[in-house]
Amino acid sequence: MMNIALSKIFCTLALTSCAIASAYLTYLFMSELGLAVGAPFIFALIGVTLDLIKTMSPTFIPTIAKQNLFIASFLALITISLMVVSCIASISAIEKGANQITASTKQNLAITEQIQNKKLELENLLLLSQKQISTTRTSKAGDTAIDISRVTDELNALYQDQLTVNNDSLLSEYSPVITLFISVSIEIVSLAMALALHSLNAIDTAPAVAKKEPEKLEVIRSHESRVKKAILKTQESIEPEINFAASVLDDVKAAILDGKAKPSYSGLKVAFGLSKGKSKQILNSLYEQGLLEPWNNGGFRLKVAQS
Repeated sequence: MMNIALSKIFCTLALTSCAIASAYLTYLFMSELGLAVGAPFIFALIGVTLDLIKTMSPTFIPTIAKQNLFIASFLALITISLMVVSCIASISAIEKGANQITASTKQNLAITEQIQNKKLELENLLLLSQKQISTTRTSKAGDTAIDISRVTDELNALYQDQLTVNNDSLLSEYSPVITLFISVSIEIVSLAMALALHSLNAIDTAPAVAKKEPEKLEVIRSHESRVKKAILKTQESIEPEINFAASVLDDVKAAILDGKAKPSYSGLKVAFGLSKGKSKQILNSLYEQGLLEPWNNGGFRLKVAQS
């Protein structure tokens, strides 16, 4: 679990870094594009919003795919399109910075060449000054000294200019390759970290789901047990009545046929001590067997044979 937590932190930080870098480059690109129509802020806001959607959508597309594959495919297509646009924006923004550095590098080379020329000029003036002093040409030596002072000042100025100019010959030489590599890497790493973060979240939630499953099964089993007990209790309460009715039915039938009991609630109560409910059950059974027929508003009598 600790490894998963650390991996999630790493993926989150990497995804956040890529998102910030991509959003910033998109912001630069869209701002410059918006200047052409006089709305740099609106263009920049739209660009950053779409860039964030592109960055975060891979974290939930796999989940949506489990519910609706069509919607997930549509979102994936939008995400790929936004990645292409974001990559183009990154290339454009990085190229602009690289061109500025390349220009600075060319300027640095020019300054370096000027310094070499000034150094050579200064050396020549120093040699000339020594010759003039040795030949007692004082006036000319004075003029040469003035030139030496001027060239020295110019040389110092060139050194100062060189300090303020960036020098990156590697970027100047491989600028297109480096720009493409950085832009594509941002998109690939962002996508990889988003998918990895989704997978880690799925792994992290799996134990919790597995823990809940036994609890759900236990609740279901408990409910089934209560239902079975209720059914058994109901059956136990019904079976004695059915068994009782079956055992007494033959005796009641014989008594009615012999005239020892009347086919009525009161007659069966007197002869057998049966309750009204049990008497009704038995009389209905005899009626269904064809032994009795309805008589006198809800009562029964022996069925009269048809001649």
